[in-house]
Amino acid sequence: MTGRLLMQFGNSPLLKGLLDALGAELDELEQVFTDLRDKRWIDTGEGKQLDGCGEIVIQPRRINKAITIAFFGFQGQPGATGFRQGRIRKNREAYLSSADLADPEYRQILWAKVAKNTTDGSTENIIASLRRLYVARIIMEEVGNATILVAVGRELTAAEILLANALNLLIKPGGFKIAVKSHFVDGQTFGFANQNQGYLGFGQGRLAKEF
Repeated sequence: MTGRLLMQFGNSPLLKGLLDALGAELDELEQVFTDLRDKRWIDTGEGKQLDGCGEIVIQPRRINKAITIAFFGFQGQPGATGFRQGRIRKNREAYLSSADLADPEYRQILWAKVAKNTTDGSTENIIASLRRLYVARIIMEEVGNATILVAVGRELTAAEILLANALNLLIKPGGFKIAVKSHFVDGQTFGFANQNQGYLGFGQGRLAKEF
């Protein structure tokens, strides 16, 4: 603003001081408007701003039964640990606990919920939603009788599987059911040669797993 003053006012320290004070307040106000525009979006919001996005799409940050509590158990049991690693679970004691998602994970879940809220049920829409959620190759196949199967092309962690089942964010067309949800290591999956899809044979390939 001082650069726009007429020459006869340019050397007035009182006027420059007044403009500097006003300018600082205007800069702060401009930053507030910028934050209102940019920080209430899923990709750029943080903390309370993301919580506000969650209220709009009806997806809270706290997820019930989303993490496992380490107890002694056997292979295949959620969160199981070995001898001298975890305590024995008491009768009727829960093995799952609730968790508040951090911002990066919460953003992924919010976008998945947006997709579910706005989906048209098309194949392209379903695959795009899963690809964004898991950042992997997605396979979807209709297997008859209003039934589909979906597969994620990377190995999912136990936490991701628990979260997927706790949130139920997978999209499906109206009247359809998802018969199989699986994950596999792309390029290393066991299969048969006559399927001609690049599968590996016995002793080489890894079986796909349901989740």
